Amino acid sequence: MKIGCNIGGMFMNILAYADDVVLLAPSWFALQQLIDALVCGACDIDMQCNTNKTVCMVFPPKDKRKIVASAFPGFVLNGATLKYVSEFISWAYD
Repeated sequence: MKIGCNIGGMFMNILAYADDVVLLAPSWFALQQLIDALVCGACDIDMQCNTNKTVCMVFPPKDKRKIVASAFPGFVLNGATLKYVSEFISWAYD
């Protein structure tokens, strides 16, 4: 999709392990595009994302001059608005 983040010289937009998925994007719009693509791909294989266990997290840039906003609209997955979190502990969602 040509959307993703440069991590250690590698261009990435998805990390997955078992039934856990992390989407990485450089902007709000890019992440919503990845979420929409994930929903389409999951539908193709008769799967759904659990919106009760799906959260969003924003990592501000190291260079504070590059901050474009302090708040963002909610992301939408299957018609549900996802909540934002400031930290994530995976065992709390299993």
